[in-house]
Amino acid sequence: MLKITIILKMLIILVIVNSVSYVLADNNKLPIYSGVGGEFTAVDSNGKDIKLSDYKGKTVVLAFGYTNCADICPFTLGYLKQLYKTLSVEEQKQTRFIFVTIDPEYDTPEHLKAFVEFFNKDFIGLSGTKEQIEFITSLYKAEYSDLSEGKVPTKDIRRVTPQKTGDKNEKASLFSHTVVLYLLDKKGYTRSLEYTGTPKDEFARKIRELIHE
Repeated sequence: MLKITIILKMLIILVIVNSVSYVLADNNKLPIYSGVGGEFTAVDSNGKDIKLSDYKGKTVVLAFGYTNCADICPFTLGYLKQLYKTLSVEEQKQTRFIFVTIDPEYDTPEHLKAFVEFFNKDFIGLSGTKEQIEFITSLYKAEYSDLSEGKVPTKDIRRVTPQKTGDKNEKASLFSHTVVLYLLDKKGYTRSLEYTGTPKDEFARKIRELIHE
């Protein structure tokens, strides 16, 4: 099952890579993916309006998912938690790990904050209006679809992270979604497409390359 999951992730990345163009600024540098990414607005997990350009000067690792995700998102954030630990304290200060929800209806800043901070207090959750999220996913060629025929009770969703709400009648949707991890440079350009099968040392090396670029 794990091998099948990894193969599927690799195929998704190949589809994205083949659907965009990239420009090599230098043979020894990571390419710039000219068809992936761009400026956007959102709301962070503290309820503050932000723009991608607010993180200018920082290297960014960007992921998509949602808090009711039973398997992939906890696994991804667990991987990012370990990746974060491979960086020095100074490198951590120069990097932002951002988790963008695909379910803004359920994922309020409060829900996102509890979810991402379960893995690392320095991780940033982003939500917003449905229109904002649709725009962000379109920029990054990220795909998602509703798997549930109507909403399901959140108490019936298998969870890795603690359930923060006391509302037993609460319901939410389940989704399939892009599992790509996007590495952005200090100007906000997409420079690499990774996934949770990428060796952490290799991923960290790319982060360091962009930090010192």
